[in-house]
Amino acid sequence: MFRPIATPDLLPEEHRVYFAPHRRPSGFFNPWHDVPVSSPRDLLRWQFSRSAFAAEKKRRPDLSVISDPLGRLRGLPEACRVMWLGHASVLVQLDGISVLIDPVFGRAGGLMRREVAAPLRPADLPRIDAVMLTHGHMDHLDVASLRAIGRRFGESVRFITPLGLARALPRDCSVRTELDWWQGVSVGGVHVGLVPAQHWHRRGLNDTNRALWGGAVISGSRTIFHSGDTGYFGGFSAIGAALDIDLAILPMGAYEPRWFMAAQHMSPEHSVQALIDLNARHAMAMHWGTFDLTDEPLSHGVDTLLPKILEERGLATDRFAVLQHGDALGVTDGALLRT
Repeated sequence: MFRPIATPDLLPEEHRVYFAPHRRPSGFFNPWHDVPVSSPRDLLRWQFSRSAFAAEKKRRPDLSVISDPLGRLRGLPEACRVMWLGHASVLVQLDGISVLIDPVFGRAGGLMRREVAAPLRPADLPRIDAVMLTHGHMDHLDVASLRAIGRRFGESVRFITPLGLARALPRDCSVRTELDWWQGVSVGGVHVGLVPAQHWHRRGLNDTNRALWGGAVISGSRTIFHSGDTGYFGGFSAIGAALDIDLAILPMGAYEPRWFMAAQHMSPEHSVQALIDLNARHAMAMHWGTFDLTDEPLSHGVDTLLPKILEERGLATDRFAVLQHGDALGVTDGALLRT
């Protein structure tokens, strides 16, 4: 049933740590750098410290939602098209198969309010063949959203999670597959897989790192990579050596303050470096503008930092696409297409 994405014998020696054992009796871990789970003391230090962005954050950015998002999507080539639904929620349509990654349509976990309305509701979705979850944090695994998808599509949709995470799914998500790193499963001829990420897991008080985390890979005539939540790490080079990536979907938000976030969330500088390490043809920004999670303003990464970083690195501005909520792009041999 499972098919390996890559094996360590095909990669250079320095990449083999990303294939190392990553489970012990207490739970999963990152074998190259065990990310410390934030302590209550660190959380309080952050919450009661003065933010360098306090004044700037009072000025709200213009965050709009595309009207007729499905019309935009249908105006793109059917072979490979990608829609950003906000935060880390992405719809990938590849070779006639639709895969929804980390869908959240309302408040994350029922508590964290959206700054921008979801461009689609579960009832608006086109046919979904698979849902891929990168990890268990509330802003990526939302029970209400998954329940709605499960009720609408029934056994025709497969829910794919990292190891140990299927138990967090609601009962309505009846067809389930759990994956380890570098493992994938076929969905209608398209390969859906999990690769390493530098992160951690917790949904309750007593389940820290009891489930795995990772990045998502959707492969067919094109290859789409979604990093999930991750700190910057050498695994991007290993993933890039193993895969020929057309589009890397990388975070542009939730990165300040760095002393608190660096091990688990990338800065825009690190996301651009990840694009280079992955040797991906293009990138698309996610994980910004939807939920107010951290100190920086909602569009700080895409509006203030990204253009400067691309210029400093000598990269074309169209190498890293920034979409409005509900917008979509087509992925071709040499370019990203917009409607």
